[in-house]
Amino acid sequence: MPHYKLNYFDARGYAEAARMILHYAGQEFEDNRFTHEQWPEIKHRSQTGKAPWLEVDGEHIYESAAITRYLGHTFGLAGKDAMENAQIDSIIDTYKDFLNDARPFLMIKTGHVKGNLDELKPKYDEACERWYTYLQKRLDKVGSGFIASKLSWGDFSLAEGIKTAQNFDDQIEKKYPKIIEYKQRVHSQPKIKEYVEKRADSIL
Repeated sequence: MPHYKLNYFDARGYAEAARMILHYAGQEFEDNRFTHEQWPEIKHRSQTGKAPWLEVDGEHIYESAAITRYLGHTFGLAGKDAMENAQIDSIIDTYKDFLNDARPFLMIKTGHVKGNLDELKPKYDEACERWYTYLQKRLDKVGSGFIASKLSWGDFSLAEGIKTAQNFDDQIEKKYPKIIEYKQRVHSQPKIKEYVEKRADSIL
């Protein structure tokens, strides 16, 4: 069996969807976590200078979407055909576009930079409306409760993103209740429910 080593900070962040997939698959893996203080000493181990990265028998995979996509295809969490795989990829790429649009507001909200929240709030609200409406239309069209005909790697990524968004925007649950139901549906899967309930809490 391959040896999996996932390298990331001691937070949910960009590695949590991969952790959840590995737990869902019942796959043992080395969950190598480090602090931000330790990062300068560890950074040279990453060929791109970024985290997360997944090591699989000597091969390194970088970028969170590439990691979760690889694990999804490895552990039966891909789409049923090429079209479904394309739709999953499309939704994840659209989600990344949403994050880029929302990031200026969220960086101020989380205290990482200084700025005027009131000035950026309308653009943030517009980005949320566009993204969550798009996601809900996809869920309604498919009708399985997920973004494809069955649970996929993309659902793990999106559910984690929604969980994180709730920590910074207390209006999401009120404005988009079906999106919250979708997140809960993913996190309630029997193979990961216990992990989600027992994992250490963090805002990111």
